[in-house]
Amino acid sequence: MRALIYSDDVIEAMVEAMCSAKASQYDKNIYREALRGLVRLGQAEQLLNMQLDFNSLTLGQVIQH
Repeated sequence: MRALIYSDDVIEAMVEAMCSAKASQYDKNIYREALRGLVRLGQAEQLLNMQLDFNSLTLGQVIQH
């Protein structure tokens, strides 16, 4: 069963849409990895916000994001 993570599918579609037919495989890989890095950063930020929200709810402290 495949995980419900579709970012790889979207990344591949973006690589195909944004890179010209003349782009080398190396250039496509660089673009692909940059997009994956952005996805990981977004996930880390979302997790941090969830942790901060949880802490403020359970500890009653407001923590600035």
